[in-house]
Amino acid sequence: MGDFSELSKPYRERVQYASVTERGFAWAVDIVLVFLTAAVAELIVRIFITVPPSILFLAVFIGYHVILEAKWGRTIGKLLLGIKVVTTGGESISTYSAVVRNVTKVVGAFSLVLILVGVILIADSRYDQRLGDRWGNTIVVYG
Repeated sequence: MGDFSELSKPYRERVQYASVTERGFAWAVDIVLVFLTAAVAELIVRIFITVPPSILFLAVFIGYHVILEAKWGRTIGKLLLGIKVVTTGGESISTYSAVVRNVTKVVGAFSLVLILVGVILIADSRYDQRLGDRWGNTIVVYG
């Protein structure tokens, strides 16, 4: 008979978490894609109305992350690195969780100090969660 003791553990104790390095590389890929998308969007939008580039970038940044994570659990960067976002129970995340984790990502990106705080929170977390993951009840895992 097989040992089922592993299956009796909660999901978050049975998975391998994505490292800060993988998460960082995925973020770097995503930020390049967001910049390119925002630049194209600005060219198209400016035909009709004038929108400050920073507002457009923010909308593209949040939209990109929320839509892809809520729909598929991963952005293109996460897909390339083989990682995904799931709930602490292992299910697909909700749109609400995607919004929570990505709005906190925007706030955290405003300064190097806040980025370092995010890295420290991941390192200090039992489940490698940054603040947005904790509030959104999500984890980033391989898969």
